[in-house]
Amino acid sequence: MTLRRRLSLLYMAAAAALFVSSALTAVFFFQRGLRAIADRKLLSAADEAAELLERPGPFDLAAARPGLDRFSAGIDGFYVFLRGPGGEPLYSSDPQLAGLRPPEAIPAGPAARAVFGSASLPSGENLRTVALALPSAAGGLLLELALPLPSPLAALPAGSWWLLGALALLLLAAAGWAGWAIAGRALAPIDRIAEVARRTGEGALNGRIPRHAGEDELGRLIDVLNAMLASIEAYALKLRQFASNVTHQLKTPLTVMRGQTEVALLGKPGREEAVTVLESNLAELETMSRVVEDILEYSRLDSREAGRPKEERLDLLAGRMAKKAAVLALPKSQKVETSLEPVTAAVQAGKLEQALLNVLDNAVRHTPAGGRITIAAAREGALAVITVRDTGPGAAQADLPKLFERGYSTSGSGLGLGLARAMLESFGGRIEASSPPGSGLVVRITFPASGQNLPSSPKE
Repeated sequence: MTLRRRLSLLYMAAAAALFVSSALTAVFFFQRGLRAIADRKLLSAADEAAELLERPGPFDLAAARPGLDRFSAGIDGFYVFLRGPGGEPLYSSDPQLAGLRPPEAIPAGPAARAVFGSASLPSGENLRTVALALPSAAGGLLLELALPLPSPLAALPAGSWWLLGALALLLLAAAGWAGWAIAGRALAPIDRIAEVARRTGEGALNGRIPRHAGEDELGRLIDVLNAMLASIEAYALKLRQFASNVTHQLKTPLTVMRGQTEVALLGKPGREEAVTVLESNLAELETMSRVVEDILEYSRLDSREAGRPKEERLDLLAGRMAKKAAVLALPKSQKVETSLEPVTAAVQAGKLEQALLNVLDNAVRHTPAGGRITIAAAREGALAVITVRDTGPGAAQADLPKLFERGYSTSGSGLGLGLARAMLESFGGRIEASSPPGSGLVVRITFPASGQNLPSSPKE
């Protein structure tokens, strides 16, 4: 059964429950009104009957009977029953009244001597009764009057049951139609969501869910889903770009290796030519190895446990990385300098070292032979800053915002700086680049600083 049908049936059930409860409430108050009217009639008739019985002198039942008969005949529909001081029946206007039980207690005193109640005759007729104590008559008589109390439903005109049944069915049908329409209107956004989700599953990532005016809760859900779809589309676009860049970075060295190998195989290369080809192929293999390693590092970054950042001396960590950078710079006779001031921050040391190594590797590759690379660590206000500055050609202003995107590259694998940013941001760090005219590339890594009055770092 569809959700719309279940909601419609639920609406019909709620409407039926409301109709029944309203009808029962109406019957209750109608019956209560009939009882109040009957009580007023009974009390008035009881006062008249009491005047017949409460006369001076001893009570004579034989003398009072004609008056009681005339009284019973004169008030149509009333039943009269009289009991003696011991509760024994003395008079009854109808034989069926013999089964009436006397009231359990009659309040004493002239101001509160009437007790109302309900009873049923053997014929099934419901009565509203009043018991009136007459203490001054024959040592204490008990006068009981009864009035038939009609059922509210029995008072309906003939054929009303059919009319009420038809009206009830009509109201239920109207409730079902209204429930179907309301459920359809309420579930319309879900149909739109399902349709866009189906198209998205088929690969159409540019689809968005239409939102109409007046949709509050589901409207907010649609806004969230549309934002999620936009993020998925943007991520998929970056992923395709990343895959394209990686493919290009791998395809270029493979093409070079294949071309050089085919040329070498066409002739009869000597030892020197073969060594040249092998050295060239080895260099291309190293390039591809860096690309593969960066890809693997990206996958590990998404799956590894983050761990909790710890307080680290960034100046000491930068000094250790400067030694590694000096090894990388040795083949190009580059000079690695440091400018380290004591500074502490909460970081994940392993990730920070890997990110800093990627930045330094990028600086070594882009700095010409004999150039200079400077690593600095300092505190700037509330920030702990590590700066890597090189004397390479720098980067164009248009390229600076893209340097840390996955797969973007003007040379190299195109993954190192993007991986560095992903690692740093995973524990709250930030990285940015600038390229002042004639000053190469400047990369700044920042964290919230902590610690005061630190001792000077040892000389590197």
